[in-house]
Amino acid sequence: MKLDRQLLPALALLLAAAAWGSTVAVAKGAYEVMSPESLTISRLLLTGLCLLFPFLPHLRMKRRTLIQGIILGAVFNFGLAIQLIGLKYTAPSLSGFITASYVVFTAIITAVFLKQRTNSRTWIAVLLTITGIAILALGHSSEGGFGFGAVLTLIGAVMFAVHIVLLGRWVTPETVQSLTLAQALTGAAGSVMVIPFTSYQVPTTWELAAPVLYLGIFCGAVTLFLQSWAQSYVPPTTTAVIMCTEPVWAAVFAIGFGMELFTWHVAIGGGIVVAALLLIAWPKPSSRRIDEVVQELRQKFKR
Repeated sequence: MKLDRQLLPALALLLAAAAWGSTVAVAKGAYEVMSPESLTISRLLLTGLCLLFPFLPHLRMKRRTLIQGIILGAVFNFGLAIQLIGLKYTAPSLSGFITASYVVFTAIITAVFLKQRTNSRTWIAVLLTITGIAILALGHSSEGGFGFGAVLTLIGAVMFAVHIVLLGRWVTPETVQSLTLAQALTGAAGSVMVIPFTSYQVPTTWELAAPVLYLGIFCGAVTLFLQSWAQSYVPPTTTAVIMCTEPVWAAVFAIGFGMELFTWHVAIGGGIVVAALLLIAWPKPSSRRIDEVVQELRQKFKR
C-alpha cells in the first residue's frame, strides 16, 4: 500500500519534469512569432494571476516571509528570464542539459553555505557535467557552440541553484503557500516594471497566445502545484532523481518537433550530463547497509 501511495506522486513529478523539459522546445518555437522579452513577461504575468486567486487567503503574511518571498522570486524569475533569453541563441537540447546542471551547482553551493566539505563524488559530477556540455557544444559548433546564449543559460542554472538552496533554508509547512504567492507576484510585478523598457507585444492572436497559455498556466502554475503536492509524499532523493530526467525530455521534444537531429553528440554528451546529475542526486549507500548486504551474500554462499 505504501508503494501505491507514492506511485501517483512519483508520476506527478515525472509529468512536471516532462513539462519543464518541453519548455525549451515550446519557447524556441514561439520565438518565430514573438520576442523572448514578450514571451517571458506574458508568462510571468499569467503565472502570477493564476496563483493569486487560489492563494489569496495567504496574501497577508509576516514581514519576514514577505521579504524572503521577494528575494526568492527575484532570484528564480531572473534565472527564468535569462534562461529564456539565452534560448534564442542556443539549441533547445543544449539549453536543457545546461539548465539541468543546477543539480550540480546546488550541491556545490550547499557545501559552501553550510560549510560542508565538498566530497570527491561532487567534483567527479562537476567534471562529468563540463565534459558532457562540451560534447553537446561541439555538436552545435556550426551554431556557435558554447556561445553567448549558452553562457546566459549557465548563469540561469546558477540562479536556479541559489533559489533551491535559499528555499530549502527558509520554507516551512506553514509558509509554503505564502512564499509561493510572493514569488509569483514578484515575477509579475517585475514584468510590469520592465514593460516600458521593452518592445512588449501583447499576445492578441491564438498564434501568440497558445505558447503563453501553455508556459504560464501548465509549466508555471500547474507544475508548481504538482511539485509542491508530490514532494510532500516522495522523499527528496527520489524527487531529485526523477527531476533529473528534465534534460532528457528537453532533447526528446526538440528532436520530436524537428528542431534538431539525433546525433552522437546528443546521445553521448547528454548521457554524460544525466550520469553526473544522477551521481549527485542518487542516495549515498550507508556503511551499515553495505555491511548488511555483505553479510547476506556470505550467508547465501555458505548455503
